[in-house]
Parts: sequence; structure tokens; C-alpha cells
Amino acid sequence: NRLDQKHNESSNSKMWAGTVVQWACDEILINQKDPVQIYDLALKKFMDHTIRTWDDGKDARDWNICAEVLTDTIRCSVEGLREVMSGQHIVGESELKGCLFDNELPHINRPDYVGVGDLKTKWPTQDSRAKSGKRKASLPKTLDGMFTINNVFQVAGGWYINDRKPVWLLYANEDGYAIFNQDNCEELQPEFLEQCCQKMSVHHRAIENNLKAHTDKESLLLSQAPDFDHVSWSEPPGVIEEAKRIWGIQ
Repeated sequence: NRLDQKHNESSNSKMWAGTVVQWACDEILINQKDPVQIYDLALKKFMDHTIRTWDDGKDARDWNICAEVLTDTIRCSVEGLREVMSGQHIVGESELKGCLFDNELPHINRPDYVGVGDLKTKWPTQDSRAKSGKRKASLPKTLDGMFTINNVFQVAGGWYINDRKPVWLLYANEDGYAIFNQDNCEELQPEFLEQCCQKMSVHHRAIENNLKAHTDKESLLLSQAPDFDHVSWSEPPGVIEEAKRIWGIQ
């Protein structure tokens, strides 16, 4: 529909950098390609990103920052993946699909590796106070933080619909990596993952009930007043324009 068609330029430089790193890791670890060759190809692939033009230059600055550390981030990601999947036949991204508890709509999860693991890349952030103009992103020491807990919920869904096979998370930046699994992390133990899935199931059920109450997407959107100043509405101009049209906002 019109809203979907206007949802362009939504991928940012850091998201694209993470995608390129995963592609490079697949080429090196699964397809056994020469790492040096893949580093060059990855940089060329990263250049294909269409930089956002609607965020006051933030994405352009992030693009430069990510380009500087892309090769080192690939190298550290490969080292971490080799360790966490040691002795296993390495398989890339797959799709898991199944319902959580009594939900009607299926939950979809796409683990990056061997059906149970996800790679999370950490990129430097802009910092005007730093001489270099950037600040290195540190690797997490635990998974109970505001952002890392979202990663736990992500793998929890896959854990539930994949016969509760142990899951892991690998974080990598340009200097190293950190591995989290059920042996060293409370948040990846079965009891905690089960609680996450129960919370997601309740959330899914509320969404299902809301969907049943509306006949089309515009009716669904009109059921809740928008707050265009909220971070959740950091969307391309075309999306905001179409949303305002639906609500009749000038």
C-alpha cells in the first residue's frame, strides 16, 4: 500500500555495516573464501549503502565511522564465531517459525548461525568532545542492560520454537568479542528464557486482539494518536507525510 511504498531509506549505516559483516563472515567461514579478498569485497559492498538525507547528516557521519573499522570488525567477528561454533558444522542464517504458548499468529525468528546463535556488531558512536570525533563502543559485560535485554528476548523466541536448544549471543567490535551462553549468563538460562517467552506471548495476544478489531491498516493506525516527536517515529519523510495524510494532519 501507499505507506509501505513510502517506507524507504529506513536502513541506516550501522545496520548496513552489520549486514555486511555477517555476509563477510559467511563467505569466510561457510564458503571458505580468502579473508583478504573478502575484506576488499566487503568494503565495496558497504559503499553501496544509500546514505540517509533526512537526519541532519548523522547517517553520513556514521557511514564514515563504520567504514574506518569495518575490516577489523569482520576479523574479530570471524574469530569469535570460530570459537563459539568450534567443532560444529557451520550453517548460516535460517528461519524458525512457530507459535508461542497459546498465540494464534506464528512467531518468526532468524538466527544468524547454526539455528541458535546471533552475531551483534558494536560500532563507534559520534562524540564531538573526542579529538577523533568518535567514541569506541564497548562490549557488554552482562546482558541485563536496557539494550542487551532486547537481544535476549530475540533469541528467546527462537529458543522456544526450536525445541529449547541452548542459544548464544556473540558481540564484536573492532578490538575483540564477547560470548554469552547459558553457561556464563543468567539471562540465557532456560528459566529466564521461559519468562521472556511468556511476556512476549502476552504482548502478541494483545496485538492479535487489536488486529481482529480492525479491518485494514488505516483503521489500525487511526486507533492510536501519533506522537511524531517520539523516537519510534524516526521514519523517512515519506512515511511521516503518509501518516499525517491518514490522520488528516496538515
